[in-house]
Amino acid sequence: MSELKNAKLLGGIGAILTLVGLGFVGFILKLFAVKDIAEATGRGEIFSKYLWAAILNIIAALILVATIWGTMFAMGFSESPEGIIGAMGMGGLIAAIIMFIGVWFMKQSYDIISEETGVGTFHTTALLYLAGAILVPVGLGLVILLVAAVLEIVAFFSLPDEVAQTAEEQVPVSFEE
Repeated sequence: MSELKNAKLLGGIGAILTLVGLGFVGFILKLFAVKDIAEATGRGEIFSKYLWAAILNIIAALILVATIWGTMFAMGFSESPEGIIGAMGMGGLIAAIIMFIGVWFMKQSYDIISEETGVGTFHTTALLYLAGAILVPVGLGLVILLVAAVLEIVAFFSLPDEVAQTAEEQVPVSFEE
């Protein structure tokens, strides 16, 4: 049996901190939790996919911030609002595409966690994050992302304390005398 108690606590607290606005600290805690889950289940792709998701979402956030700052800076020098709006739209579109790819990797990671631990809430959380990322441009996505963030807390705190070994990992018992 592999321990998940630490992952349960780190992930749950990390998800709460992310929801209340302490995203960076929460993100780090969730990263450690997912690493613990990957080690406990012996499925390294859980962590590698989540790490890719994290890297891509950080890049998307940096592009978005750079676009906003660049747009604000350009407003002082440009008399063409069309160019500024176009640059902001292009930066936002690039950030959204990269964020969507990151969320896709997170969904894959959460789906494997759901499969390995039996906590179906991870699968539901992943679907809601994906739907929210798609629907952000129409506004409804923000509500869906909020629901996904709350479900992520539930998912982490629903983890079992231990994950059972598969038949391949168990030591064969011999009844020979």
